[in-house]
Amino acid sequence: MPVSLIPFSMPAPAEIPSHIIDALQAMDPDEAVKKGMELLMQIEAAETMVYERVDAEGRPQLQYVLGGRASDLEAALSNSDGSFAEAIIAQKTALLVMGKASVDEESDLPSGVVGFLLDGDSEGSTGFNYILPLSDCDGGVLGALTILRSAGDGPLNHEQPNICEAMRLELSDILSS
Repeated sequence: MPVSLIPFSMPAPAEIPSHIIDALQAMDPDEAVKKGMELLMQIEAAETMVYERVDAEGRPQLQYVLGGRASDLEAALSNSDGSFAEAIIAQKTALLVMGKASVDEESDLPSGVVGFLLDGDSEGSTGFNYILPLSDCDGGVLGALTILRSAGDGPLNHEQPNICEAMRLELSDILSS
């Protein structure tokens, strides 16, 4: 199965403790997203995360890449002619990215990302990756939060999807204000 971007609905959000929400709301919006990414990584929702913000002209701008091999992924995205946020802009829904791939095949992912996901192999599983929309109350795309997980880690499990959804909603509200 080649790399697929599969639309899906996130589950009901978990409750985030009020002191965390208060702290996030007191930050600069982009810094709040970075802190939210760090919190999601603490619950092992991702090995690597990407935050892209959509500018006033509707173009995605890479803001932060955190986690394992972040500098490798940041270099790939900086040299790419695409972004994760473009898929969100096109589909306006959360996307699950998975499949078997080879480094030389075309995919809907930004160029260089398949190579990053395969981590030196010429082919294999891309793992379980999620591109989550950061949206305003009217559904306009403000950015994308991408969660990258290796095949060995499997999909988000237990309460991770609910916490990710709660964080996505909170960060969307922060970016909207």
